[in-house]
Amino acid sequence: MPAANIIVLQGHPRDRLRALVSSVSDAIAQVLAAPKERLEVWITEVDPELWGVSGEPATDVLQTRPRREVEMPFVQMVLLEGRPPELLHLLMSRVTDAIAAELDVDRARIRIHIAQAHPDRWGIGGVPASVARPAAAPAGS
Repeated sequence: MPAANIIVLQGHPRDRLRALVSSVSDAIAQVLAAPKERLEVWITEVDPELWGVSGEPATDVLQTRPRREVEMPFVQMVLLEGRPPELLHLLMSRVTDAIAAELDVDRARIRIHIAQAHPDRWGIGGVPASVARPAAAPAGS
């Protein structure tokens, strides 16, 4: 069930974005011991004219500063609750590693938010996860 949306500025080469999907998927699967068939990772690209950096459109800021110092990739993840904080911290670190490596972005600029869903409030095909997969442990969800 792990799902991750990676939001970045438009303009990265398509092959780097494809590699990022694979790298982040691998990191999530390894850290959470989650089956890849239950993983979803997608990238949303934002027009630099519509991305504000210090109150200015990124297109303007990019004229005087390198992209790796301007862009702030943002990852929104949803996981079923029940994992220990140490595992979530490791997940944040590994996903940050993947983004920094694949997109050549300053690690300090990467942000990750992990929302934890209660199995009664996460639907799978219109059915709560608590009903659809009652025996699934958080690590395999």
